[in-house]
Amino acid sequence: MNKNVLDFAGQSVIVTGAATGIGEACTRLFAQRGAVVTLMDIDRDGAERVAKDVRSDGGEAHVSVVDLTDWDATKTAVETAHAQVGRLDILVHSAGGFPKYISLMDCPVEAWDQVIDSNLKSLFYLLKASSPLMIAANYGRIVALASMAVRGSSIISGPHYGAAKAGEIGLIQQSARALGPHGITANIVAPGAVKTPRTNAMRTPEATARIEANTPARRLSEPDDIAWPILFLCSQEASYITGATLDVNGGASMI
Repeated sequence: MNKNVLDFAGQSVIVTGAATGIGEACTRLFAQRGAVVTLMDIDRDGAERVAKDVRSDGGEAHVSVVDLTDWDATKTAVETAHAQVGRLDILVHSAGGFPKYISLMDCPVEAWDQVIDSNLKSLFYLLKASSPLMIAANYGRIVALASMAVRGSSIISGPHYGAAKAGEIGLIQQSARALGPHGITANIVAPGAVKTPRTNAMRTPEATARIEANTPARRLSEPDDIAWPILFLCSQEASYITGATLDVNGGASMI
């Protein structure tokens, strides 16, 4: 029996959006289990804060401040992360999101590209930059964050965000097919309502209470509730799971 389940000792992990929320939770859990983590975020102060905590706990972390909507910057950042450790085993794409809840008719035209770029185009750039490195090693784990908003629920986010997250699912499925012969898996985790600084600021107390009442688990998720399934999909034990979308929402998608 393998007693070292979810052991990432010596592996190199890139986590985007690592300065807060789900990305921060993933960073801490990977580092606690022996991984060298590169924190990619546009927020230098936040990323440095998390990296400092990781190092204080005995882990190894590198900060990479990068605009993931810039192809050249993304390619350079991924290649630098690979060079620092000499390998790249895992990519977790948690960066993205949307600024506020909005309807189709109220969505400004100029907001479309911003949200599509920060969520979907950034994933394409990351895949394009990291895939050759993983193929060369004949191993890799890729997980991107989608949302319950595109999993047949009644949750409202915004047309640009819904389109971006639906696109991520399609892109990951294409990647799983192309990369599978090289020992690389690609999967999606689709969270429901999560308690993060960004989303907490967007919800009224009434909205939070309504979500909790409509969730079988009767609570919003914590970032760790999402991070643990991500770690599993990134583990060696999950080698036969690819092209999948895992719903992690306390049962809310059943409502």
